Amino acid sequence: MQTTTSRATLAGFASAVALTLVATPAAASYEGQEGRIAFGAFDALDRGQSDIWAAGPGGQPVLQLTDAPGRDICPAYSADGKQIAFCSDRTGAFEIWVMDSNGKNERQVTDLGSYATFPDFSPDASTLAFSAEPAGGGNTDLWVVSSVGGAPTRLTNTPDDLEENPVWSPDGSQILFVRIAGDFSGGQLWSRDVATGVETQLTFDATFKDQTPDWSPDGTRIAYTADDDIWLMNSDGTDQVNLTDSSFVEFGTAFSPDGTRIAFTGTGGPVAAGQRYVQTMRTDGSDRHVVAPTPGLLQAVAAWQPLGSGR
Repeated sequence: MQTTTSRATLAGFASAVALTLVATPAAASYEGQEGRIAFGAFDALDRGQSDIWAAGPGGQPVLQLTDAPGRDICPAYSADGKQIAFCSDRTGAFEIWVMDSNGKNERQVTDLGSYATFPDFSPDASTLAFSAEPAGGGNTDLWVVSSVGGAPTRLTNTPDDLEENPVWSPDGSQILFVRIAGDFSGGQLWSRDVATGVETQLTFDATFKDQTPDWSPDGTRIAYTADDDIWLMNSDGTDQVNLTDSSFVEFGTAFSPDGTRIAFTGTGGPVAAGQRYVQTMRTDGSDRHVVAPTPGLLQAVAAWQPLGSGR
């Protein structure tokens, strides 16, 4: 039985596009001054296989970074742009993995044997926050673990709610996350003070918040998903604006390194029927375009590579 709405989104939507993608071998880590955009992509005809891909924000080349049996999804870059954390069920259960940003040196970080997803690096890359079910089952909680592996620490334990999609603030002081009612009657954005554990609810409106929120590079704004649209607000929850306001399915947000654009995954706008691609737009919702069409693959949540020190 599925215990979260995110599982349905991770699996994606059924469609088939019988074309072939020609990929360029993984090479350089950076694309000009913008950083690359990594994303999971499902074979539209074989939902049991997905891999991590990356492309420049302007499109080509499209690089396949992983190619293991099972589902590799939910990538997140380290602040220096040199590593990617992701989740994979290649061992039989979703666990957290880390690899170099060119797809080399894959290594497993967690071994919970449950459902660990959506990792995010702390600003110093020493720690990963992620969401996971506790061993033996139950509602999803927030956890942290050393980025080189070890025993994870559970941050939340709310039997009546689910905590998912953790994202570190740029200064490392807060973790943004989505708290979903156990009966799925609502989902809201919260922040958690890393030092004290004090949690603050940021949104209160009726729209259901889902995967995945993201902080702007300067920490002043938050992009997020609500009722299949992409929204933007101040980091204290004020001034909420619907940027897409469409009848299509749009989810997953990632700011560009300079904070002027937002990447997300969607079925509408410039995307043809039956396809689902990562797109970018300006922070006012304008200038929307597809990053890298991959016919035959349904793209999932993306991450935008920080410029860091690896250029």
